[in-house]
Amino acid sequence: MGQRLLLFFFALCFMLTLTGTGSRPEGWPLAAPAVRTDIVVYGGGLAGCAAAWKAAATAPDRTVVLVVPYPEGEYGGLATVGGQNFWDVRYWLRDGRLAQGGSFAHWFKAVGPFYRTADLAARIAADLGKQPNLHTYWAMDITAVRKDGRGRLQALALRSLQRDAAGTVIWGEERLILAAPIFVDASEDGRLSRLSQAGVTVGREDWPVEFLAADLVSKEEVRRLKSLRLQGGTAGAGGIAAGRPGPGDDGDILLPRQQVATLMFKVRGVQPGRYRDMTFRQERGAWGAYGGREVYISDPVVTAFNDKYGPLGFALKPLNAAQDGPGSPEWWVNALLIFNVDGRANARDRGHDPYPRDMAPGALDTDTAWHKAREILDNPDFIRALRRFEGFDKVELVRDGQGRPVTGGMLYLRETVHTVVDPREAGPGTENSNYALTAAATQGAGPGPAEGNDLGNYVNRIGLGFYWQDINAYHFSDLKGSNGRYRWPVTPFLRPDYPRTTPGPGGWPQNPVYIPFNTLLSRPVPNLLIPGYATSISSLAWAELRVLPNSCVLGDAAGVAAAYALTKERDPGTFTDADVAAVREILVQRFGARVDK
Repeated sequence: MGQRLLLFFFALCFMLTLTGTGSRPEGWPLAAPAVRTDIVVYGGGLAGCAAAWKAAATAPDRTVVLVVPYPEGEYGGLATVGGQNFWDVRYWLRDGRLAQGGSFAHWFKAVGPFYRTADLAARIAADLGKQPNLHTYWAMDITAVRKDGRGRLQALALRSLQRDAAGTVIWGEERLILAAPIFVDASEDGRLSRLSQAGVTVGREDWPVEFLAADLVSKEEVRRLKSLRLQGGTAGAGGIAAGRPGPGDDGDILLPRQQVATLMFKVRGVQPGRYRDMTFRQERGAWGAYGGREVYISDPVVTAFNDKYGPLGFALKPLNAAQDGPGSPEWWVNALLIFNVDGRANARDRGHDPYPRDMAPGALDTDTAWHKAREILDNPDFIRALRRFEGFDKVELVRDGQGRPVTGGMLYLRETVHTVVDPREAGPGTENSNYALTAAATQGAGPGPAEGNDLGNYVNRIGLGFYWQDINAYHFSDLKGSNGRYRWPVTPFLRPDYPRTTPGPGGWPQNPVYIPFNTLLSRPVPNLLIPGYATSISSLAWAELRVLPNSCVLGDAAGVAAAYALTKERDPGTFTDADVAAVREILVQRFGARVDK
């Protein structure tokens, strides 16, 4: 009893010390246990796991806490719980090697390009479990943050998560205050960056104005949606705010979109073989498949499905799929597009500070989108269309004990927010000026340190990033050309100023890009490192950097930088070139990072 009273007294005093006045923001508990640690890593995906692992290994005398903000008790996020068991890799033609080393190379070697999700989760658990100074808080999310007068993060208020009977993620009763000198946002939704006011833009807000016409909404439509919300309507108006002025003089509002989302699902009955429109490949005993472009464009059943359900927010795309480990009859499939999902929005936050107030008209929060996508999977039209893809003509959905489709526990979000260099300059037309890693740098990356649009990144590089600039659409209308026919890929059509982005051996970018240390920084929050989706990478550049191997590179660098900051008693935002060089040396010598082309 005495110990509990002492803990309560400590927590109360700690909170009063943080507030200075006794007032508290929304989401901050009146009383909760308080824990002090050295480094807090937020995010259970690969970027978070890599960051926590490398931080703990680099500073074994310091304590690292990993906060996993989803209910499932598995490391890996999208790559495990989310069902994305197909590594998106691209080998560099010049040397035939992968551009990414470190944690990615370790995990890729352990499970192969197509893998059983439980195997990767177990591998990560074994790696993190070897660090006695690393502690994980499962199924907890942030309700509020505290900062000091200099903008430095001091503490997070956490609350437990659980699923209700329908599968929606809801708040539990457990609360905790977590304090530290260094924080890492490795999340997909950028929640820590947003709540700490790191300075972020939404989706493709930084694109040139001439490519943003589809994201313009009239002021009258905004007012109508607000009115519906006030009247209790359900037109997706929750969170509609002023937005940004549009590029013209007609008073339109710019409400930028995020890339289309996906829900992974399981099937059985796939028949690997040699087909004209689908490629099957087996490595280390597990099969993977990709293709279906001609079926997507021309098959009448598939096009009819997309014509019917596309305007409702769902469409089939050319698919990727992978066997859930060697010998398994079950496959995870990446084929269902879900339009107008706001990855920042969770149902449990409605009416509270973390819920975005500038959502696009009709935008879905992640929980609503998850449920609606599962309903689409149960629609007979869906399986009828899926069976038109070669090798998938006899597939059935895998179902759980209640007869429901087995899906990822979370959405596959492709984009949410991006941290800017200067929040005062944020907006359209800044993709090459207001981010640490720009669209021009990725697209025109050179073959080495002496040439290319990324040569300025060489001095402070912390790794290499490589893939294609792969946009899976923003609006359903992106999938069709002016002739009414479906098209794929869509990146060259959405960004005609970058016409050679079609994936393939000759597709641009042709070279890996040097990732500068500053991608991890927020100027307003100097003790925050950001290797997650909110990292300082422009939207079009993110279309290349968003894949999981690159996430591991960012996570490794953030983890080492966090540990180095502690040993030097410096905020990462104050690092010099010499500090970055020291971080890079640790990454290369201790953890096998690749930083040179």
